[in-house]
Amino acid sequence: MAKKNKITTIHERISLQPCPIGLQGKCCKICLMGPCRVVSKDIKGVCGASQDVIVARNILRFVAGGTSAHCGHAFHFLNYLKKKYPKDYIKKKSPHYLYKLWSKLGIVPKIHFEHFKDISEALHLSTMGVDADYQDIMKWTMKLGIIDGYYGMYLATELEDFVFNKPKPKTAELDLGVIKTDKINIAVHGHEPMLAESLVAEIKKPNNKDINLIGVCCTGASVLARHGIPLAANFVLQEDVIATGVIEVMAVDIQCIMPSLADLCECYHTKLITTNELCKIPNTLHFPIKNKKSAQEIAKKIIAIARKNRKNRKTKEIKIEKKKSKKKVVIGFTPDSLPLKEIAEKIKKRKIKGIIGVIGCANPRVKENWISFYKKLSKDYIFLTTGCMAFKLGQEGLLDGKKFFHLGSCVNNSRIAETFKRIAELCKHEITDMPFLISCPMPITEKAIAIGFFFASLGVDVHFGYPFLISSDTTIADFLENVLKEHFRSKIFLETLPQKLLQKIKKDGLATIFK
Repeated sequence: MAKKNKITTIHERISLQPCPIGLQGKCCKICLMGPCRVVSKDIKGVCGASQDVIVARNILRFVAGGTSAHCGHAFHFLNYLKKKYPKDYIKKKSPHYLYKLWSKLGIVPKIHFEHFKDISEALHLSTMGVDADYQDIMKWTMKLGIIDGYYGMYLATELEDFVFNKPKPKTAELDLGVIKTDKINIAVHGHEPMLAESLVAEIKKPNNKDINLIGVCCTGASVLARHGIPLAANFVLQEDVIATGVIEVMAVDIQCIMPSLADLCECYHTKLITTNELCKIPNTLHFPIKNKKSAQEIAKKIIAIARKNRKNRKTKEIKIEKKKSKKKVVIGFTPDSLPLKEIAEKIKKRKIKGIIGVIGCANPRVKENWISFYKKLSKDYIFLTTGCMAFKLGQEGLLDGKKFFHLGSCVNNSRIAETFKRIAELCKHEITDMPFLISCPMPITEKAIAIGFFFASLGVDVHFGYPFLISSDTTIADFLENVLKEHFRSKIFLETLPQKLLQKIKKDGLATIFK
């Protein structure tokens, strides 16, 4: 149907991109004298900026974008609850030894809303003609990483758990097979679960048994973890959900929502509804929620629209092979429900070699089989996972609650950080001394990079499996892998091939003490 109407999906559009120079961060378009392509160290931009400065600025702006998204998530939730920022939040949540280091380096925001000011200042200093010291620019990426972790992910997770209760381990289902052709299908998509939670409450009522609520992306991962609502798709498959032809309504909030959904919905009968005041898409319905009462009212309205729209299905119901495309998964873990003491003992007694957090997106441009690689490593390692990568692990039947633990959506990466903190405490070591690794093999969004810098600020080594504005021939790559260790005792490194990453792990280990 989409091809008939000349509507492309991500699977076709991706073949037209990217720019190889921009991918490596060697293109500067901050001012209008360019864009400048600094493909070697001998070339400078029109303003005189070196390759190192340009790459560093591009990374900082990427991290600033990701940090603003997670902090915006927490800010929206505070507004939803009519609450204010807690005082001394980072000091209360972070390990004391790290807070001492961060304070010494001057990278901790200490007053309300200063974290938003720091995001603004990061954009300011990275404009043309301001900061030309690439090491100082990279220091700011670490500062924003801390802000992303605490005023973004930690705070958002804590608020969600406080209002909607912490998830508990349970079994559930994921993949496209959770869509039911004999039901009225409503999909929730995005990253803020406020409306989705109201929909969950509504569909539990006896008069709504004909509704099949499914999740997409991180809003979906949130209600999957908390309620066992089936998760149909990650970021890459969001268009495929519409293309089944049997979705009556897709309600979206913010982040990772493809604008192409509106065009695709026109090919079918699906109503696309935006529910956050920041997210507006042409030719869609716009019902922004502001508080719990409005979320409840809009949830009822969405169900009424979906029920009325059921009769407008334009296509024959597509047969979804449920046995092949629906997987049983164990989900709903938090630091409170993980066997932390058992894991700590296994690490101390060398029964396992460490813990690997698999985070981030699922980039369709990445062709390497990272899932198979993690499966092989699970013999010796425990895996904690979130977001779109958790979905991919679930598709392969790996979310077993034994070696692979699902901890929720992208903001719930704070649960991985908290798990690292508690296990380190049980082992009576600092986080950076522990055999922990964060692996982000397929990053897409700015948020994925910001998360990586947060974990690096904790002293955890961070692996990226796809170039994000840097290449191995730059000074920045050397800085992230070697110089960063001087203060943070961690490194950020690129490795696009699973086998080479395995060689690095075998050679260097995941920590100095537990080799």
